[in-house]
Amino acid sequence: MKKIFRMLAILTMLFFVGCGAKSSSANYPEPVVYSATPSMIPVENAPVPVRRIITKRANIIVEVDRLDDAKKGLETIIEKSGGHIVHDSLYEDRYNASLKVPSIKLQAILDKISNLGDKISQSISQNDVTNQFVDSEARLKNLILFRDKMKNLLNQTTDIEEILKIERELRRVQTEIDSIKGRLKYLKDAVALSPIEVTFEEKTIYGPLGYIFNGIWWVTKKLFVIK
Repeated sequence: MKKIFRMLAILTMLFFVGCGAKSSSANYPEPVVYSATPSMIPVENAPVPVRRIITKRANIIVEVDRLDDAKKGLETIIEKSGGHIVHDSLYEDRYNASLKVPSIKLQAILDKISNLGDKISQSISQNDVTNQFVDSEARLKNLILFRDKMKNLLNQTTDIEEILKIERELRRVQTEIDSIKGRLKYLKDAVALSPIEVTFEEKTIYGPLGYIFNGIWWVTKKLFVIK
């Protein structure tokens, strides 16, 4: 029994020491690359440059002649691109949609959306998740090795008290493994699919009096503000 306890204590100590130590990028398994980002940024002490893993998101506002026509055009673009509409809403003079599209097609899709009318604004933001991804993969690898050693230790004992202690530790480790796997899946999905927030604003068509009052307002404004 003492031998089993000593083995369990040693395994636990080695695991936490291994996880707490500063690791070199060269010891990590080469991360799977899900982004089409072409830039290569060297990592210190690594023999081979690591491709950065990037998530992207975009916003675009377009002024259109008719909301119904623009909405149908957007649906066609998204269907052909392999993306999907998460949710949308249509108001009297405005249409909003949240999309998920393949990241490698993000710019091409934005260009097609802007062609549905007159683009008012567009922005693309990026987030580098390379460190999160590599650290999570390394920790997952260590946890799986630790779990397997614990299972081997469990097979070597018949003492009920020892079995219960090892099984509790196995449950804790498995919970952490499942959590990290979920995090990695989330990162992979976030890199593979980019969200786009689309807003269509219907153009205002003035009548004869509308043009007159709009012109008066413009002249009055310029009397107080030049720019």
